[in-house]
Amino acid sequence: MKNKVVFIIIAAFSGTLFLFSCRGEQEKKAEINSQWKFVKNIDLNNVNPIGVVAQGDFLWLSDVDNNRIVKIDLDGKIMESFDGFQRPMHIAIQKNKVYVPEYTSDSLKILEDGKVSIYKLKEKPDAIAGVSIDGNTAAAVDFYNNRIILQQDNKVTIIGKEGHKNGELYYPTDVEISNDLIYVADAYNNRVQVFNLNGNYVRMIGWNEGIKVATGLKVTDLQVIIADFEGNRVLVYDLNGNLLQIISDKFNQPTDIEIVSNKMYVVNYKGKTISVFKKE
Repeated sequence: MKNKVVFIIIAAFSGTLFLFSCRGEQEKKAEINSQWKFVKNIDLNNVNPIGVVAQGDFLWLSDVDNNRIVKIDLDGKIMESFDGFQRPMHIAIQKNKVYVPEYTSDSLKILEDGKVSIYKLKEKPDAIAGVSIDGNTAAAVDFYNNRIILQQDNKVTIIGKEGHKNGELYYPTDVEISNDLIYVADAYNNRVQVFNLNGNYVRMIGWNEGIKVATGLKVTDLQVIIADFEGNRVLVYDLNGNLLQIISDKFNQPTDIEIVSNKMYVVNYKGKTISVFKKE
């Protein structure tokens, strides 16, 4: 009798776990497939943005034409401004450090508490267009050399070379490290490519949608979001590269994307605006 009771309890418990698992999978699927809905445009005060990253309830922007980094609130008001950068591009943030790739000087700068220092790359780039930082790992976009410099402590791995095949790059502009994968905005190959930390090609995203220039990207736990600069679109994919949504008619040369509190902020270089979206 005791064995029978134990079996009933185990069966009931297993059924509960199965129910929770099903609900979890359904919620995850719903989150992946939920659509982004336009909310508003935020006008920027003479800021020509290329890169955007979030810090709490603030956004950092690289103001490429004015050679500065600005910190704004979520309504677009400039809170702080730091001049003297040389064509800052796709920035990154870790804790209180803003990592600023300088396209003109071939340098990677760190802005912290108003002070600027140098992040030493062991491999010399030719025009840094973007950067991603994950702990002690840095990935820098070497634009004119058509490659990614992946620096893990004292180890350097070169990802990509000039070309149009899988694993080859053609003037990449942005990069993001996520879950031990390297996502690269392979701008003029009109796609995003994914590599592992050893530099091996994993998959391609966005090849079939007619992207004109894949300038910037954002990777979440569930989605890969791409800014199509010349196409004036944003394309949303799942992590396997399946297309979920194409957003158009809301942009003026979008360059980068950030997510804050379930809202998506897309910076428009030519429009000097930020387009804001939320999940339906």
